[in-house]
Amino acid sequence: MPDGAALPLPARLAGAVWGHLVGDALGVPYEFLRASDITTVAWGAKGTHHQPPGTWSDDGALMLALLDSLLATGFDTNDQGRRAVDWRRHGRYAPGGRVFDIGGTTSAALAAIEHGTSAVEAGPTADHASGNGSLMRILPLALVARDVTDERLVEMAHLASRVTHGHPRCQVACALYSLVARRMLAGAGDRPGILVDARAVLRATYEDRDLTGHLTALDELEAWPGRSGRGHVIDSFWSAWDAFSGADSYVDAVTRAIRYGRDTDTTAAIAGGLAGAWFGVDAIPADWRGGLRDPGIVRPLVDRLIETDRADRWRTSTTSPLRVDEV
Repeated sequence: MPDGAALPLPARLAGAVWGHLVGDALGVPYEFLRASDITTVAWGAKGTHHQPPGTWSDDGALMLALLDSLLATGFDTNDQGRRAVDWRRHGRYAPGGRVFDIGGTTSAALAAIEHGTSAVEAGPTADHASGNGSLMRILPLALVARDVTDERLVEMAHLASRVTHGHPRCQVACALYSLVARRMLAGAGDRPGILVDARAVLRATYEDRDLTGHLTALDELEAWPGRSGRGHVIDSFWSAWDAFSGADSYVDAVTRAIRYGRDTDTTAAIAGGLAGAWFGVDAIPADWRGGLRDPGIVRPLVDRLIETDRADRWRTSTTSPLRVDEV
């Protein structure tokens, strides 16, 4: 599908959620492999975590937790933290109810919340705590908070990141990703232009608010040379962006993301969310989407998300074959 092609908003919203989860599940078997060790990328491969085909990881589960929180209560970081803790302790939002992977920074933050720390203060701020654990779950913010200003979206991205990752690098990456995803949902015309505009808005926001630490982190992000699929949040952002921006299809985007190696599930989830929003839900192979484990966790959330599109005559349900275009 060419850049700028028209898609109804529900196709982009559903594409983003399913695209994130499918990318995550596709990447799970390849996690920690070097790029040179990945010869083919295939759905249902057996690999690193020995999970059944179609299993999404912490990336997908925490994305769904944030989506559920935003749809149920609006923007409430304490509710976001409670749902993330529920995932960690009880496997909520995870296929089969089982947690098999969690990052160290996320684990420390959720433990702090369980011990009474306010969620917005829970994310570690140390320099070494610059992983991609908040970037991997931030997508629902752009999907749900479609009517707030760019400046408010940036603020919300910072706060949501801080639930698990408080370093300015993580906050900046989450804010930029949210601004990019927002522009895709609105049908912005070309991928390079979307990124240029989002970066300009983010820089202006930081300058207006005199957020010097965030400006420094944005400078670092913009000058970052690496694209290696690592877990560092800035490298992760660029690896996912480049995989998506150079792709001519959803499949191409997530495959390119996995071929970086290392943190393959996260890179493919981040790229897959963008690719799903850009190419639409129908661009995701039906056997991949249908092959996800426990789709019953996902379908009600996607339906509720689509129902937030009140301005459009196009309505659909993931549980019904009927589509109404005109009344």
